[in-house]
Amino acid sequence: MVRPAALSPDGLRHLPVQSLAVDTDGPAAVERARTVLDLAYPSAYLSVTIAEDLDRGRRLTTAYQQLANVVILTSLPIAGCSLAVSVVAGLNDRRRPFSLLRLAGAPLGMLRRVILLESALPLLVLTVVSIGTGFLAAGLFLRSQLHETLRPPAGEYDLIVLAGLLAALAVLAATFPLLRRITGPEAARSD
Repeated sequence: MVRPAALSPDGLRHLPVQSLAVDTDGPAAVERARTVLDLAYPSAYLSVTIAEDLDRGRRLTTAYQQLANVVILTSLPIAGCSLAVSVVAGLNDRRRPFSLLRLAGAPLGMLRRVILLESALPLLVLTVVSIGTGFLAAGLFLRSQLHETLRPPAGEYDLIVLAGLLAALAVLAATFPLLRRITGPEAARSD
């Protein structure tokens, strides 16, 4: 216990302190305590009240949540674009077999379902695995570093993931008109 006489700026300067709690009885006392602490420890962080510290923590958490939302909203459409590129490459590689299937009577809708199944299924599986891995890593970090437990995300998270997946699937669906053009009868001819 530190005696009140040691609470002068000179007395505080020599104490090995990481944090200091000061009990005050009003705004004027808070500002006096802040002045004494800031004079005693000029190179340390500025003194803050518990309410200010909690508010800073909430703002930091909100900033991290917004960053996570941006990452989710950009990574899934990028994955969809890369998936669309691979679908187009796959369609070009299978132009003749798909044309022969269409000439043999396979409906265009069936070929679209084949492409959707072989393209969207890996996207959905990797999304689920990524979400699980992210929650595992976040839970381990929270437990080991902050001694907190992971709480389920708000409904906003589900909407953001769903919007990202829909954008990725929309990019994938944008390749379907190409299927009709490259699987016409002229692509089945052998030269």
